[in-house]
Amino acid sequence: MEAIYHGVMQALGPQQAPAIKAIHIANNDLDSNPSAKFGAIELADGTIGLTYTKLGDALEQLQDPSHYQHFCQQPVTELAKLYLADEPWQRVLGTGALNALSQWLLQQQQYQYPDAADTLELLKIDNGDRVGMVGYFPPLVAALTEQGTPVTVIELKPELAREEGTLKVTMDPSELQHCQKILITGTTVINHTLSSLLPHCQQAAQVALIGPSVGLLPQVLFDLGLTAIGGRVILDGPLFLERWQQGQKWKGAAQRYSLTAQ
Repeated sequence: MEAIYHGVMQALGPQQAPAIKAIHIANNDLDSNPSAKFGAIELADGTIGLTYTKLGDALEQLQDPSHYQHFCQQPVTELAKLYLADEPWQRVLGTGALNALSQWLLQQQQYQYPDAADTLELLKIDNGDRVGMVGYFPPLVAALTEQGTPVTVIELKPELAREEGTLKVTMDPSELQHCQKILITGTTVINHTLSSLLPHCQQAAQVALIGPSVGLLPQVLFDLGLTAIGGRVILDGPLFLERWQQGQKWKGAAQRYSLTAQ
């Protein structure tokens, strides 16, 4: 996934990167706290980039602040270099840094995100389409199977593989080649699996990447061949951090958005 890293760095160009003010990682009630699965990179001007922390043993490793506290007050580009490292906790932090830098760059352009479209509308599903999913989205699977739309879910755990009516759960990513519309979780950016999935999506009419951890520069993602993205932008940093720390929903502090390549 070097293309993502280099794409954001190229967009920064000769500008001086902002410094990191704080790195926020949940450290209590990790199993029951809904905030624990997301971390936040806060820049000096208040810009926030999100990341997904429950990747492998990342959250466990990040309970040790010595892994990351020394990055505070440094340019965010220093932390972003961890995106190219091997360990899950490093990629989690590196992704958050790239998201924060992307959000900062977009704010420099006074970019205004449009509100999110319904996910199924984003895919523009037609009769006869098979929908592929990388990442299991229970409400969407339920809605699609209820309306009779065939769904193929790519799963990492062999014990979850099965076929039930119009639903097929498989470990074989090549099954995406039979799907006309594809939905991919943003965690594939963090664990570097997106690049291995996209070759199987070339025949699909719509390929969307979604999730709260999708905060990268849109053009960098569209250049990979994605046709749509859906993510979160933090509008009110202090309110977000207050609600995040309390394990509350982010309503009023964050905006869900969606964009298409067109």
